[in-house]
Amino acid sequence: MKNESVFVLLLVALIASSSLQARTRCSTDSFGTTTCRDSDGRTSRTSTDAFGNTTTRDNRGTIIRGSTDSFGNTTYRDNRGTTIRGSTDVSGNGTYRDNKGGVVRSSTDVFGNTTYRDSDGGTVRCSTDTFGNTTCR
Repeated sequence: MKNESVFVLLLVALIASSSLQARTRCSTDSFGTTTCRDSDGRTSRTSTDAFGNTTTRDNRGTIIRGSTDSFGNTTYRDNRGTTIRGSTDVSGNGTYRDNKGGVVRSSTDVFGNTTYRDSDGGTVRCSTDTFGNTTCR
């Protein structure tokens, strides 16, 4: 769930900044910190505490905190007033809704590639290579 939360955060950030075409690459170090960079120069780092809560900080001052409840629902809050709530159905499809009316839906194919679609028609596809590096386009 940790890696998916990172991609959802990035997707929401890309949609919000209208740079949906930015190519994003992510990798996780031996400490469990995931670092992502996109082709527009945005860099973010995500870490997870002992309780499973995530904190993402980017190079533009945004801080996003995420948590998952006992039902598997996720909530993300940033320092700019956005709240995103997410859930996953039994088929593994995700739905993420923000407090401004935006919706992002995710689905994963049999090869492990995840596609995110927003309510405005934007699409991001993510795949992970054999080294664990994830690329989203």
